[in-house]
Amino acid sequence: MSSEEMLYAQGAKIWIPHVEQVWESATLEESYRRGAGFLKICTESGSLKEVKLKADGSDLPPLRNPAILVGQNDLTTLSYLHEPGVLHNLRVRFCERQIIYTYCGIILVAINPYAEMPLYGPSIIRAYRGHAMGDLEPHIFALAEEAYTKLERENCNLSIIVSGESGAGKTVSAKYAMRYFAAVGGSESETQVERKVLASSPIMEAFGNAKTTRNDNSSRFGKFTKLLFRNQMGVMYLQGATMHTYLLEKSRVVYQAQGERNYHIFYQLCAARAKYPELVLDHQDKFQFLNMGCAPDIERVSDADQFNETVQAMTVLGFSIQQIADIVKILAGILHLGNIQVSKKFNEGTEEEDTDSCEIFHNDIHLQITGDLLRVSAEDLRRWLLMRKIESVNEYVLIPNSIEAAQAARDALAKHIYAKLFQYIVGVLNKSLNNGSKQCSFIGVLDIYGFETFEVNSFEQFCINYANEKLQQQFNQHVFKLEQEEYLKEGITWTMIDFYDNQPCIDLIESRLGVLDLLDEECRMPKGSDESWAGKLIGKCSKFPHFEKPRFGTTSFFIKHFSDTVEYDVNGFLEKNRDTVSKELTQVLSESNMSLVKQVMTLEEIDTLSVDTAKSSTLGGRVVISAGRKQQGNDTRRRVVPSKQHRKTVGSQFQESLASLISTLHATTPHYVRCIKPNDDKIAFKWETAKIIQQLRACGVLETVRISAAGFPSRWLYPDFYTRYQLLVFRSKLDKNDMKQSCQNIVMKWIQDEDKYRFGNTQIFFRAGQVAFLEQVRANLRKKYITIVQSVVRRFIYRRRFLRLQMVINGIQRHARGFLARQRVQKMREARAGLILSKYARGWLCRRRYLRLRHSIFGIQTYARGMMARSKFNAMRDHYRAVQIQRFVRGALARRAYQKRRRNIIICQAAIRRFLARRKFKRMKAEAKTISHMENKYMGLENKIISMQQRIDELNRDNSNLKHKTSEISVLKMKLELKKTLEGEFKNVKAACQDKDKLIEALNKQLEAERDEKMQLLEENGHAQEEWLSQKQTWRLENEELRRQIDEIIEMAKNAEVSQRTQEDRMLAEIDNRELNEAYQRAIKDKEVIETENYMLKEELSRLTAGSFSLHGRKASNASSQNEDDVGYASAKNTLDINRPPDLLSKNYSYNDSTSLVVKLRAILEEEKQKHKNLQEQYLKLASRHKPTEDSFRVSELEVENEKLRSEYDQLRTSIKHGVEINELNAQHAALQEEVRRRREECIQLKAVLLQQSQSIRSLEPESLQLRGNDVNELMEAFQSQKLINRQLESELKAITEEHNSRLMEMTQEIERLNNEKDELQKVIFESIDEFEEANVDTLKQNDRYLRRELQNAVAQYLVVQEELKLANAKLKAYRQDGGQLEHKLEEEMSRNKANGTSTDVGANVTKQKSQNPQGLMKFHSSDLDKILQRLLSALTPRTVVGLLPGFPAYLIFMCIRYTDLTNADDDVRELLSKFVIQIKKMHRTPHPIENRVIWLVNSITLLNLLKQYGDVEEYVKFNTEKQNQQQLKNFNLFEYRRVILDLIVNLYQALIMQIQGLLDPKIVPAILNNDEIQRGRQAHGMRSRATSIGAASSPEHGGGPAWKQLIGQLEHFYKQFQHFGLDNCYAEQIFHQLLYFICAVALNCLMLRGDICMWETGMIIRYNIGCIEDWVRSKKMSNDVLSPLAPLNQVSQLLQSRKSEQDVQTICDLCTSLSTAQVLKVMKSYKLDDYESEITNVFLEKLTKELNARQTQKSISDEFTIDQKFIQPFKVVFRYSDIKLEDIELPSHLNLDEFLTKI
Repeated sequence: MSSEEMLYAQGAKIWIPHVEQVWESATLEESYRRGAGFLKICTESGSLKEVKLKADGSDLPPLRNPAILVGQNDLTTLSYLHEPGVLHNLRVRFCERQIIYTYCGIILVAINPYAEMPLYGPSIIRAYRGHAMGDLEPHIFALAEEAYTKLERENCNLSIIVSGESGAGKTVSAKYAMRYFAAVGGSESETQVERKVLASSPIMEAFGNAKTTRNDNSSRFGKFTKLLFRNQMGVMYLQGATMHTYLLEKSRVVYQAQGERNYHIFYQLCAARAKYPELVLDHQDKFQFLNMGCAPDIERVSDADQFNETVQAMTVLGFSIQQIADIVKILAGILHLGNIQVSKKFNEGTEEEDTDSCEIFHNDIHLQITGDLLRVSAEDLRRWLLMRKIESVNEYVLIPNSIEAAQAARDALAKHIYAKLFQYIVGVLNKSLNNGSKQCSFIGVLDIYGFETFEVNSFEQFCINYANEKLQQQFNQHVFKLEQEEYLKEGITWTMIDFYDNQPCIDLIESRLGVLDLLDEECRMPKGSDESWAGKLIGKCSKFPHFEKPRFGTTSFFIKHFSDTVEYDVNGFLEKNRDTVSKELTQVLSESNMSLVKQVMTLEEIDTLSVDTAKSSTLGGRVVISAGRKQQGNDTRRRVVPSKQHRKTVGSQFQESLASLISTLHATTPHYVRCIKPNDDKIAFKWETAKIIQQLRACGVLETVRISAAGFPSRWLYPDFYTRYQLLVFRSKLDKNDMKQSCQNIVMKWIQDEDKYRFGNTQIFFRAGQVAFLEQVRANLRKKYITIVQSVVRRFIYRRRFLRLQMVINGIQRHARGFLARQRVQKMREARAGLILSKYARGWLCRRRYLRLRHSIFGIQTYARGMMARSKFNAMRDHYRAVQIQRFVRGALARRAYQKRRRNIIICQAAIRRFLARRKFKRMKAEAKTISHMENKYMGLENKIISMQQRIDELNRDNSNLKHKTSEISVLKMKLELKKTLEGEFKNVKAACQDKDKLIEALNKQLEAERDEKMQLLEENGHAQEEWLSQKQTWRLENEELRRQIDEIIEMAKNAEVSQRTQEDRMLAEIDNRELNEAYQRAIKDKEVIETENYMLKEELSRLTAGSFSLHGRKASNASSQNEDDVGYASAKNTLDINRPPDLLSKNYSYNDSTSLVVKLRAILEEEKQKHKNLQEQYLKLASRHKPTEDSFRVSELEVENEKLRSEYDQLRTSIKHGVEINELNAQHAALQEEVRRRREECIQLKAVLLQQSQSIRSLEPESLQLRGNDVNELMEAFQSQKLINRQLESELKAITEEHNSRLMEMTQEIERLNNEKDELQKVIFESIDEFEEANVDTLKQNDRYLRRELQNAVAQYLVVQEELKLANAKLKAYRQDGGQLEHKLEEEMSRNKANGTSTDVGANVTKQKSQNPQGLMKFHSSDLDKILQRLLSALTPRTVVGLLPGFPAYLIFMCIRYTDLTNADDDVRELLSKFVIQIKKMHRTPHPIENRVIWLVNSITLLNLLKQYGDVEEYVKFNTEKQNQQQLKNFNLFEYRRVILDLIVNLYQALIMQIQGLLDPKIVPAILNNDEIQRGRQAHGMRSRATSIGAASSPEHGGGPAWKQLIGQLEHFYKQFQHFGLDNCYAEQIFHQLLYFICAVALNCLMLRGDICMWETGMIIRYNIGCIEDWVRSKKMSNDVLSPLAPLNQVSQLLQSRKSEQDVQTICDLCTSLSTAQVLKVMKSYKLDDYESEITNVFLEKLTKELNARQTQKSISDEFTIDQKFIQPFKVVFRYSDIKLEDIELPSHLNLDEFLTKI
């Protein structure tokens, strides 16, 4: 059996011609036999036919492609490459699957759907980014990505050629291609360049597009847009763009066919006429140029909104408001020009019409409006419309115009103005889009008119079809070359392919004595006409095979183009080619008073593309423009406006432009987009076969198919072919390790002719029809094998059915025999049971009779005995009651006698007690008048009075604060009044400005009236003015140079002032440190003396008390213990607590030497207390009344210091009035005053402690202690010496402060003097500049010399002052460095002295508060912050962090914050947190390993939790221990910084997510969609891959196992990192929730854009791979919410495996709850049926769509079928309580922070 007989077997599907549908499908009723003369077929409509055949079978009808190849992405992958196969494949994709894009080799075929498609959003752009052409569904973005990738890889120029007939969607395709380039070349959120590129489309559509009978937005010009890119670090960024236009259809301005419109901008302007009342516009139907087509509106388009969009786009692209206004005026002028009425003219004195002339009335309103809008003379315009000038030998002759000539002149002028305006707008766009910087390469997008043929074809259609001929030639050559390169790359032999060459047709048009040459020659003839030119064509061009003359007449001719034969009407060819306009009319416009009109009319018509190409050679190295062409471009640009004889015709200009375009395209790598118009009615997804097949023939798609069919069109990768056809040979012929040899065995077994196939390096190449033959063989073999399998299965089924029947029968018999046996046994058991029952019944009756009788007897006996017992009981009860009555009566009589006797006794006692009480009252009354009683009564009031006094002091302080705020309010009120005054003045000035504006307008009008007079004066003074201007320019340049030098000096002064302030700070610190160091040394020596004396006193006291008090035990009052609780940070809180409550007396405090001495003294006082009690109490009472308190000391000290500060501040503020230095000096002074205040408080506290100790010692003055007076005096002297030391330190500190203040005042005065000099110098310069216009030359030179001298003096003084400042700053820096350490030491010494100096009063029972030692602090210097953060952030490696406490750096930073809180250094804490935030922001903005981002995400969260836990919010501190509450921040409220750190955490989370997603992205698709564990490495069947890497996409990378294992391994790696670095589980779950969402989005988007894998098998693969991920998540014990993002992917897998019939619609809707309607329909329409699956019907899809839409009635229905991959879910930060003790944290030595941080 031959291959034809096998293919044309019974049931085979073929194509037969059809009159209306072009091709119709049919089925063979009988198999074909070689030599048969006919075929019996059955068509789709059910009719039987016979098709006649030739004997050799050469005219067999074309076969249909196998079902597996129907709906392919690439037409060239079809096995049968013929016209009906291509047409059917496009129809299936377009009508059934609603896919508008299809590949045809290198061509992208785009069919206009006439409906909005959700195919162009940002998510689609991201989906196609980085994918090779062929990986995903065909799309304009895939083609653009291919071009952009080649641009990045090879750095060469590329082009995208978009063609098609009017209405096919060329403009939209070009616009979306540019949108893609703008997005990937910049960013999805448009930057300035991308925004300009996209904004150019509305402008060009408004000025260059119009409504035609075929398209509502037809481009009436050709456009080549060059997107310029620059290379930055290997990435191409969009730099700018240039635009080149071709052959604008100017005739549309003055004429439109029926059903068509003029250019959109005119209708937009009429719709927005309310905004421009000065244009005097009316409805569009009122204008002659707009109402010819009788189609003023476009459905669903608002011209007013489009005009607003156009104006907004012009604003974006740099058009000024004045330019837009002038453009609008020109457009309105064109409309009014068209309404100028040209009427008949009659001879003077008669009513005879003058046919040689015409008339335009002087009062024509449109004539006047046109003159006013264009700023030209209306009379001159009228004159040259009515007359024309003819040149003779020596003179000009004026000839009147007829009506037709005048109207033609008017229309020619309108076309000329619009063409020039269009050229001007394109020029402005190019200037705005191209910033002039050097670009690396470009991508050109060509949007040019497609092949056109109408009933009447004129000059425009001729040029358009000529351009398409040139482009088709270039396309054929490129396709042939690519086909040749493909064969050479694969290393196969092939023969030359004969393809259609349209060079003869091009020669007919552009060769010598061709159509264009003869047309130009006829245009140069004085009396040339269209008819004479047609005659020359017929005579000269008849020799060309592509030229045909008409059968009748000579007014037309035919040209055989590559797509069709077109008849051209010669009427109007010469006029349109000449494109003449009256020179006089153009001269009138050139003399316009509007600058834009004048500029537009002087524009030259040059080929911008050839000029642009001549500037540089191409980067690809293919074509270099010759020098001659470059010179020609330069000459063209420089030449003046040509004369009529030498002016180039439109045809020659278009030929040159087309030649330059073709040269540019040859120098680039082209990509082709062929747009198809499916119907003329603009109905969505309506298919008109006849129209589409005509366009396929015209646009080169079928030519591409023919070239491919001539070679080897079907190409299979070896793995794909092996997977599909391995069953065609025996297993012994297959070897998985050598797939190429296995494939050769398969092919050579079934295809005997070696010319039908070729084996390449990576692919197998087949001739057309061979794949279908193999498919037929495979189908036959499968049918055979399936028959065998079915027979075996049927045998198995029937045998199993017999065995089941046999087993059932045996079971029935077994159960029947059992049933009979059980019946017999039952009867025997019933007989035996009856005998037993009768026996037991008789026994029961006898027993019941006996028991009844015995029960009766027992009852009679019972009642008898009861009656006897009751009678005996009644007798005994009566006796007992009688006895009780007697007892109660006797008792009552006895009690009555007792009560009477007792009452008498009480009366006697009361009389005696009353007597004794009166006597005691008199005695107590006498005692109450004594002094001792009064003292005991008012003893408690003393403490109350003291507390009330303290409360009064606090209220006084609050009152003073409120007074201060009240004074501030008054100052603010004054400022407010001042602002109101300024606002009133501003309003007055504004009103004055408005008046002056009106005056200026009036003056402008007056100036316009006097302009002619002034012009003559200006000409006379022209030469003098030019000399003056040149001299003036010279002076201005010198003045600007002087100003620049002054600005530099001012900037240097400011920099010097900044450095000076820094040095001053350092000098002051050095001074303070040096002085404090000396004071500290003296204090140390005095302390040692005091400690020695204290030690001797303690020894003496212990010796004296050893004998007398040896048996005295320790009580609660004198017991001392240890307490480790920290009660605060600041030394200011370490004061004496006099009024401590009694419940605190039992607490333990620290024990030291001074307190032991006080305890011993108190023990002695207890012994003598009883003897001298009265005297001691009186003494203490008087002492307490006159005792000065700590508050009194504070008040006195504050008053003295306040006076001193007030005087110093008055001096400082009078010396400094303005300048930047005020803030810096005030800040320094405030810091010093804060330090003085803190130290003064410490001195006050020391005074109070010393006073209390002295009072306690004075209380030891009783006579029993006189023997110890010497010891007490020594102790008093020690304390007195300590107080002298403190006073000395305070005086030294005051001296240092005064010295600093004096130095500060001197420096401030010096700065003020310099500022005054600077201001005077600037004032002189500015005055000289203002008077520059009026000054003469000598004065200006004198001022210049004076300014130079003053400038030199100022520079010299500045250098001197700068040197002095450097010396002072150096000294200040040294002082401050020494002061830092001494300050801390002095604070420790003072706190230790205060602890040693505290004691208790004898009478007040007061205990000493423990010295507050702040724990959990890290001391640091602000100058070391950068180094600390550098070592924490940059030098901290993940290996180091793993061995530390989770969040350890955060704890260190928080301990540093606590230190700043202790010292109340708000600048330090602000600097610390700000630098921390800045360093973290740098980390998440710059590339870093994921480990570092995880580490600082953990630390940032920990730091935020610590700020909350140790803050002042009740919600966060309720879990704290008492120690943690004591460690809270006291001075700072870091709420704002908590918000900043929270934002920082969110940014870190987003940066971490994006980095992880970038690592997971390449693994997702291989792991989820391509990973088949059953048969790994399988690909989609029949897919013609365009990238060599596609075949290996599913294989594990580097042999690392299955792809899903690699993906889970990556997730496992991230999970371990989160665990190692201490990330809480709630945050890890949020991260994995986001990652699973990203996995789902990437996989689902890829599935939606790859219709070739939408099959049942893919659903099984997805389900298995997703299950592996779910198992991994559950193994980590994460919550089920983490898996919720995978729901859409799970449902897609179930949808692919579900049944797809009409009965299953509701099941599918219930199944796909997480999928949108668009996603479900996309899967269903892209679903690829298996060989034995039932077809998805349109009825099923319609019903499913209806149910899905009804399901989403309550939701927003979206057409998007993709998921946003860049969406990042919000990060929730949860507060976690930390039980880690800050005091337990130690600083590891390996961090190298010991030199910067010190734990306190």
